[in-house]
Amino acid sequence: MAMNPNSKVIIVGAGVFGLSTALRLSKRGYRNIHIFDRQPYHNNGYSFLQGADAASADENKILRASYADRIQYQNLAFEAMAEWQKWNEKLAATAPEDLPPGLSPETVLWHQSGYLRLSDHHGLEESERETQENFPPEIKHTQYRVTDEQRRADAKKDGIPASKIDPFGRLDRGLPMDGILDMTAGFLLASRACSFALHLCQNAGVLVSLGPERALESLVQDETKVTGIKTADGTRHSADLVIVACGGWTPSILPQVEDLLETTSGSVLSLQLPNDRQDLWDKYSPELFPVWDWNMGGGYVPYQNVGGIYGFPRTPEGVIKIAFRGAKWTNYSREGSTGQPLSYPKTDAKKVPREAMRVTRAFCAENMPDLLALDLEYERLCWYTDSVNNSFLIDYVPGTEGLMVASGGSGHGFKFLPVLGEHVVDVIERKDTEYTRLFQWRDVPEGKRNGLEEGPEGWRRLDKQKMAGKGQWKATSKL
Repeated sequence: MAMNPNSKVIIVGAGVFGLSTALRLSKRGYRNIHIFDRQPYHNNGYSFLQGADAASADENKILRASYADRIQYQNLAFEAMAEWQKWNEKLAATAPEDLPPGLSPETVLWHQSGYLRLSDHHGLEESERETQENFPPEIKHTQYRVTDEQRRADAKKDGIPASKIDPFGRLDRGLPMDGILDMTAGFLLASRACSFALHLCQNAGVLVSLGPERALESLVQDETKVTGIKTADGTRHSADLVIVACGGWTPSILPQVEDLLETTSGSVLSLQLPNDRQDLWDKYSPELFPVWDWNMGGGYVPYQNVGGIYGFPRTPEGVIKIAFRGAKWTNYSREGSTGQPLSYPKTDAKKVPREAMRVTRAFCAENMPDLLALDLEYERLCWYTDSVNNSFLIDYVPGTEGLMVASGGSGHGFKFLPVLGEHVVDVIERKDTEYTRLFQWRDVPEGKRNGLEEGPEGWRRLDKQKMAGKGQWKATSKL
């Protein structure tokens, strides 16, 4: 059926995909939008420490447009940066009493701190060379190659602290390194950004039902049509369209996507800077320290070298996050529609794989040894969905009227929160654009499929890993 502003739309999932879709539906004039989610985000503010366990619930996320030859994602990221700046301004102009807990007019969601992309050898990674070739000419001056003496001098002239070019002192120590400091990029305060987006949804008239009793129990459907959902409290809710935007839970809800999406996780370590260590607060501040990554271009070899790791400046509260994505862990603990094992989020894990701890500790020992003297605040597995080609899956589900999927964030979706919904609504309205074609339902490719080809036999299975926790973080601890 053709959708119109009076059509009733149910969105299952209040993460980035769901929030962005609701906001843009409202902006397009839709008046009957309802978000459901099992998590009480209105109470926990999307905070992991308060019990939120979605991929969107995080201290911070990278905002960057470095996408090698994927120009559509690059352009969408630059568009998102402009919108994030508007959100900063909108938040600053809102009265404190009109904001949800955890937000104030002084909260800055988008920090343009710079993003330092490094490898442990001379020469740029292929993906970085493609990024530099495809960035618009008018921003080339914002790209500083760290091994280029002239560009380091240009950075100094442009007022960029030397600590952002070489935060780990590798040049002074004669250690191998090459890469680009990209000053168009930076980070987002993720949980607070979601809280603000939820606030904007409610202000726009979107109905929001959160908490365990409002969790999706089942879709209401016959063989070819979905007509609504049933929630855990037994209530049926009718709809003209149901959109499943449930992140890592999506493959277990929609059997149709099992071959296209896989639930995987990265490993996150969080440290709290002591209040009496002003030296560390200064050193790791966004004004002096960039977002960074190390050997993210495929240089990581399991159980051997150090790579696939990234980190952030401190948050306003003094939290430093370091994450490992060299290996994306799977948890084949459920059975799929065909009887084959299905990866499912394991949100109760109290530790991370020892390999993630090894890589993170080894990097810090060489580059940030002061952090190894601190206690970990927490370690966690951050569950999301990988698609077969690393591109989002946003489309009607074939053969089922009234049902859409919006998922497959593949670890890079958060940055698009202010703009992604525009293209989801284009899909809803069946418009033919470069983005609706980019996100459309796809065939399963032969051969390499973003890791999904490994399946249950792969080495990344969580039950094949030895685990490590807080007690194995410090330099004096044994792994």
